[in-house]
Amino acid sequence: TINAVVYTAHAQRFTETLAASSERFRLNLLHVPAFGPDTAILLREKVERGEFLVIVGDRTPPAENGRVVCADFLGEPAHFPQGPYILAALLECPIYFFACVREADGFHVHLTPFAERLELPRRDRQAALEHLARRYAEQLETLCLRAPLQWFNFFDFWQTAANSPLGPSTRKST
Repeated sequence: TINAVVYTAHAQRFTETLAASSERFRLNLLHVPAFGPDTAILLREKVERGEFLVIVGDRTPPAENGRVVCADFLGEPAHFPQGPYILAALLECPIYFFACVREADGFHVHLTPFAERLELPRRDRQAALEHLARRYAEQLETLCLRAPLQWFNFFDFWQTAANSPLGPSTRKST
């Protein structure tokens, strides 16, 4: 079972894309406008049952207090969310890099191991998050260079990072 942890505004297009990839695809959407203890318990139960959680790694949180980390992406600094990494560490579950690219013979799903288990030590947490974001950005960049018209975002991706007065780990607005 695959559970997509999404923001309501992005859920419809995401569902249509994944459902079109396979008739056997079973998807549960978990609309998470805010993250609290009840959400953490729900997600832990799903992981313990062997279910997958899908969280987009290139969409920063919509809230102004959303935690982000900066990484170079296509030659410019860009913000990436910290949440997927923190959540994976808390849930003690593996992370996979997932992407779908349209090629001449149809859609190809890329699912590769990213990390078996994350540990984010308090002392080195920021450095660990930056390292993870760099690795993610490198994998995403490889696919973007291969299929440049297939990656898109809902906001000015680089403008957010470049103009943030708060530095690379937080931001004021999207």
